[in-house]
Amino acid sequence: MIVYTLTANVDEDIADEWLQWMKNEVLHFALGTQLPVEFKSFKVLNDNEGVTYTFQLFFKDVFVYKLFLTEHHADFSKLINAKYTDKAVYFNTLLQQL
Repeated sequence: MIVYTLTANVDEDIADEWLQWMKNEVLHFALGTQLPVEFKSFKVLNDNEGVTYTFQLFFKDVFVYKLFLTEHHADFSKLINAKYTDKAVYFNTLLQQL
């Protein structure tokens, strides 16, 4: 199992609006590719400035992830960077389940 994790630190004043946009637009797009087999979303509880969320997309194997990467990641990134770029900071991690 391959897990693509997108973490975002969002300004508190837009956190609720941003979260709804993330669920309705960004995650909807990713799941619409039918490549992730599962997804999970979390709010990070550590004391940080702003509000931090993490979203995990689970892919069956590295081949399916690479298919997402080559065919959909550019549009996925454009969608993420289309809004809130001055109010949210993103980073991602790629994990392999052992």
